[in-house]
Amino acid sequence: MIAQMKMNFSKSINRLILKLIFQLVILFLMGVVPAFADNPSKIFIVNSDATVTKYREVKLAFISQLNKQTNSTVEFTIDDNHTPEQLEKLIKSENPDLIFSIGSQAYQLSSQYGENKPILFSSAINWQRFGHRDNTFGIANELSMSQELSLSRYVLPGLNRIGVIYDPKFNTERIAEARKQATELGLTLVELNNFEADSLEKNVEELLSKIDILWLIADPSVLSDKDTVEKIFNLSTEHKKPIITYSNAFMSYGASLIIAADTPTMGRQAANLAQNILLHERIKEVVQTPAGSHIALNVCQLNKINIRYNADALDAVNQIIECK
Repeated sequence: MIAQMKMNFSKSINRLILKLIFQLVILFLMGVVPAFADNPSKIFIVNSDATVTKYREVKLAFISQLNKQTNSTVEFTIDDNHTPEQLEKLIKSENPDLIFSIGSQAYQLSSQYGENKPILFSSAINWQRFGHRDNTFGIANELSMSQELSLSRYVLPGLNRIGVIYDPKFNTERIAEARKQATELGLTLVELNNFEADSLEKNVEELLSKIDILWLIADPSVLSDKDTVEKIFNLSTEHKKPIITYSNAFMSYGASLIIAADTPTMGRQAANLAQNILLHERIKEVVQTPAGSHIALNVCQLNKINIRYNADALDAVNQIIECK
């Protein structure tokens, strides 16, 4: 009796092992179990500009996170020595499993030359303005509108009329979402979107007279060069209006509040999403909001223009800038 039970148990174990082996073979053939593969998945990284600090930080964090996995990477930077035609040829010759594009230009060219390859993007300004394919995934460049506007109202309460300058070519979709969120939060969005470069100063002065706070978003037409950025910040200080914006790069100009996505976190988040794509996992949110944020409050600048902040909100702030 005992011998028979042992035999039956042994047969059950053998059947279970065979079943598991069969399932693993099927998954392997589907590309879901790369651990047994001789060749790791190949990721082709396309960088819009290697000199941009944010792009560099995203790339380094992405690669560092991938090193914990079994993947190989090939890099291509768009510059005077590397043309879009060369990119097209390299994608065909390398035949990557995934293309990771950093920046708007890289995303556009990857979409153009990537054929049917899965594309993952990061750091693309207002990704909604680009065409979106079924096999495109990404990490948004900005935090959600709800996060940005809610934090602004929490840290700087009472400043309900928010001015924003933008070019519809780059930010129509993002501003449409901002209008909706502003209404829900009881804020008023005052827009400046029709201007010429030579009349921007006059238009900004007129806008500043109508608002409590200026919100600078990522927009290549508005923030076209250093001189324009300095003019906007100088005018804002003259009119004693604080500026909230999206990058610590503007702190030296006199930004009052920075609400930014944390760049290294974006890179790690993109690497994790890349793994999910390569493993053919079901992805509910194909374009994800940045998981980390960095909030900086320039108390020195606020004191200069006599604007009060909510002291109870300091727990939500990562960095406080005081006068030296």
